[in-house]
Amino acid sequence: MRAIIILAILFAIGLIILMYKREDDIQKMLFSFFVLASILGLGMVGNVMRSVVVIFLSHLTALLFSYAGLLYYIFSEKKQWILWSLPFITLALYIFFAWIGNEHLAGLG
Repeated sequence: MRAIIILAILFAIGLIILMYKREDDIQKMLFSFFVLASILGLGMVGNVMRSVVVIFLSHLTALLFSYAGLLYYIFSEKKQWILWSLPFITLALYIFFAWIGNEHLAGLG
């Protein structure tokens, strides 16, 4: 599994560099690297959600959709904001459920 993840990262980096050399668009290259870095960061932060398996699996699915949105942007220059925001939504949902489930907040309500 780790090998596939590393190959996917290297594949995306290679595509970003290849499309930069072809189109000579530095803004698109930097934005693509930013999106890739945010996807990787959210993947690392998402390991916190392992306690709630359903949300963790939906977060992994959202990361795959975000990666597909990145590849789509690399080839067609159409930004997929909804796909890129899905991991943020699953992370916010986990934080919301963790906030509701905390027993030390029961005295506040």
